[in-house]
Amino acid sequence: MDASEKTIRFLRKLTADGYLTGDEVWSLGKFFTENHDCAKAWPGNVLAPMIESAFDDSVLSEEEMRVIAETIGSIEEESRAENPALESELDRELESAEPVEVRPALLPVMNAKFEIPARNAESYLVQLKELSCTCPDWQNRSALPPGHPGRCCKHVAHAFTRTGKVFEPWLQALLDDCFAHGRGTNPSLNWLLLQLPQKPALVGGGSGPWCSVYAPAQEGYEKFAFNQAKKVWSYGVAPVRAPKIERAIHDNFSPA
Repeated sequence: MDASEKTIRFLRKLTADGYLTGDEVWSLGKFFTENHDCAKAWPGNVLAPMIESAFDDSVLSEEEMRVIAETIGSIEEESRAENPALESELDRELESAEPVEVRPALLPVMNAKFEIPARNAESYLVQLKELSCTCPDWQNRSALPPGHPGRCCKHVAHAFTRTGKVFEPWLQALLDDCFAHGRGTNPSLNWLLLQLPQKPALVGGGSGPWCSVYAPAQEGYEKFAFNQAKKVWSYGVAPVRAPKIERAIHDNFSPA
């Protein structure tokens, strides 16, 4: 294993969860201190001076963290383009790791109710204790079990924001998607939380080959789509920890 590959493998361990912490930057600096050959070869010859400069005052600023994280991201993109065989091997290693813990995604039940206005000058009554709404769309959701994300029509989504509560990031990502598209969640999907390091990914699937994936990113959450029949990501864009997410989808969802 040459110095470049050794550094790439170390970087992948740091970024496997999609986050870069101050402790991980310090460990990267220690890695270069203990492996002088890696500090002299790409990509160490790019990163080592940056980290050494950040160490000068023994304080890692937010701006320094941002620049280092962006540089590592660019390095990994270049490595994927220049050495796809190595990257495929690293992806397989991630896939063969311990399976992801999976649990049902459940909407919070709150003792509150709201009149939510509609475009036709009517209003609909949302009761968050039952996660119910008087709108026609919600009637297709009424048979779903308590807490099921499919019970969230667009009026239920708006009612959640009326509470003024701060929700878990995965739930906020789901609500934001409802607002962006002016509709509720897909009631035909089953929703699961995949416990990744730091934050869980939210996956909805079961009514066809495509799964909706809300995955943690460097800032907030991003939405992706994965076709489990063809094993491809929409537009070729995959989230961090994609192999882990793909394996969990394979284990928990069956393409229709």
